[in-house]
Amino acid sequence: MTVLSGWSTLEPSLQRILRWNLTAMTVSLAILVLVYSGGYRHGSVRNDIFALAASVVVMLSTLLVAKRWGPGITVLGLTVAATLFSVAATWASPYLSPLCVMIMLLPLLVAVNHLSRRWINGLMVHAVLGGAAVAALAEWRRDAMPTDTWLVGAVVIGTFMPSASLIVVFLVRDTFHRLNSQSEQLRESRRRVGEVADAARRSMERDLHDGAQQRLLAMSVTIERARKAVAAGQTEDAAVLISQLADDNHETTRELRELARGIYPPLLAERGLVAALQSAARRAALPVTLHADDFERPPMAVENAAYFCILEALTNAIKHSSATEVVITLRADPGLEFFVADDGRGFDPAAVSTPNGLLGMEARMEAVQGVLHVMSAPGRGTTLHGRFPADLDA
Repeated sequence: MTVLSGWSTLEPSLQRILRWNLTAMTVSLAILVLVYSGGYRHGSVRNDIFALAASVVVMLSTLLVAKRWGPGITVLGLTVAATLFSVAATWASPYLSPLCVMIMLLPLLVAVNHLSRRWINGLMVHAVLGGAAVAALAEWRRDAMPTDTWLVGAVVIGTFMPSASLIVVFLVRDTFHRLNSQSEQLRESRRRVGEVADAARRSMERDLHDGAQQRLLAMSVTIERARKAVAAGQTEDAAVLISQLADDNHETTRELRELARGIYPPLLAERGLVAALQSAARRAALPVTLHADDFERPPMAVENAAYFCILEALTNAIKHSSATEVVITLRADPGLEFFVADDGRGFDPAAVSTPNGLLGMEARMEAVQGVLHVMSAPGRGTTLHGRFPADLDA
């Protein structure tokens, strides 16, 4: 259906629902036009034709803006169309109010799997108030309802009830499959988080063994040599050894501080993500440029995931890419989004197995509903792109 290609950027399930709804409205409109043209020129039929035509126009107009504004604008169009039709159908045939109340609920049911909590809260208010308004309108119009509008009701029920029922059944099935998929993803994410945590512990053990532990062992030997020098009255040798101990102690403290910063940097908790990344950029072994928009501090879990993913990408650029510069970009649009781009030699993502570092970054992102993309090609450098949802609870 190339005429509906404006919805091509939406999820397939949402496209299917919108097409069903548009088809039901179009079929109902065509039948009512035929009935009206055939001589049944009742005012209620004419009103329903105008309402359905307006609803179809609203739905078609979302085709022009769906690619730019996403699912929100299409569900908003569906809400307007459902409201127009429900009010007009209830006005013409008050006994259709149960069907119209059900139709007022459809935008909310559609939004549950595709929109944010703010949208869903707004559509909940619309469903409750709209449904109540339709019921009140039906009671007000019941006594004034003409007795010869049965044909209008038959057409509306015959075209919309199967479509509405099919949409509800599909939404229930889609929600069930989504829950199953999310449950499977959660189990896989937990398994990967466990593997990454084990790898991190082993890495920390190696760092302690190869770094601080070796220095402490060397310092104990130096202390013993200094003690013997003092006992032998060799004060100059003892002074040299003590000076060496002071230098070794300084280096050991620095290594432990760097290791602790890798576990959780105090600056991240105290001053936020931008300040922590500025500090990391100053310590980096190659030039790092940080571009950061002004935005409110995201939840702590988001800051943690972003910081350690960016730090891992920076470390990879320094160790493996032969890069001469790294550019880090932070922005909120509306959820936090980051890019880490280097000018290194790059690689073909399809030709290499996923390294543990990338698995760790993906696990961190998945834990806070974020998504991670790696873009690279030989000779073109590497860019890491991460995005977090805007409505994640703090």
